[in-house]
Order: sequence, then structure tokens, then C-alpha cells
Amino acid sequence: MPHDEYLFSSKRLGFRLIEDTDFEMLKALDMDPAVRAHFPEGVLTPAQIKERIATNKASFRINGFGDFAAVDIESGQFTGRAGFAAMQGGDIEVGYVFMKRYWGRGLAQESLRALLAWARDNLDVPRILAYAPRQHTASFNVIKKAGMQYLKTDVTRGVECDFYVYPL
Repeated sequence: MPHDEYLFSSKRLGFRLIEDTDFEMLKALDMDPAVRAHFPEGVLTPAQIKERIATNKASFRINGFGDFAAVDIESGQFTGRAGFAAMQGGDIEVGYVFMKRYWGRGLAQESLRALLAWARDNLDVPRILAYAPRQHTASFNVIKKAGMQYLKTDVTRGVECDFYVYPL
């Protein structure tokens, strides 16, 4: 895919809307126990993945945000997904998840910075939140390096998490 066909990009990643044709790549991502280790619900089923694709498409139509496919610009390969979701209480969370073979390359950091820049230009909200289970130190390193500040510790989806905030 040519660089200019992405909705936005970072140095190495292009971000585009997730489509039905991403199903097989999303299965490889969301059915991997290592990738889903820090998600309370664990791996997803094929039916849950199809439902997430439909929900994501609806979120873009209704809210103007959702998850993007993160694609390696050089190779055109799907690397993961990253984007936004509405939270209870009206806040918007930012998140990212990458296929295991792309871990350790700084893509989470790069994608989070690109997502926050996109949010600043496209979302009319006062802040963006990020959170992770308290033991997920790798995520906190990424979140802090992107300039997000500690907000609170709270339980969400049955797990004690640290929350960070990025004012827009």
C-alpha cells in the first residue's frame, strides 16, 4: 500500500481502518496466548474477532474513532492494531497490541506517539487515558515515554490497573 493511502503514519508504521479482510491477521494476533497474556479475557475466539471488527467499523461511523490496523510501511505487513475505545464515564482510552514477532522493536512507543498526535488533531475531548495491569511494566515504560502522566490505580474488568492521562 503506498504511503499516502494510510490515514496517518509514523516513521515505520502506516495506520488504516480495520477491514473484514484483516480477519486472518487478527486471528493470528488475538488468538496468540502470549500476545493476550495481559488481557483479562485472554485469547479471543473467531466469533469474538468478527464481532470486534463489526463493532470497530460501527465505532468509526458513530464516534469517529476506533482501532486501526498498524502496517509496516516498508513491507506492507500487518504488525498489529492500535487505536481508541470509549470507556464508561465518557473517557477515551488508547491502546495497542502487536504480533509477537514485532516485539522489542519500539513499535508500541512509535504507535502510541502517532496515536496521541492523531487524537490531538481529530478528537474533541479533553484527555486520553491508557491503562494496563499493574504488573505489565513494559506497557508502563511505553506509556511514560510517550509523555503520559500517572493518574490513579483502580480496578477495571476485574484487574487492578494503573491509569495514565494525556491532556489534549
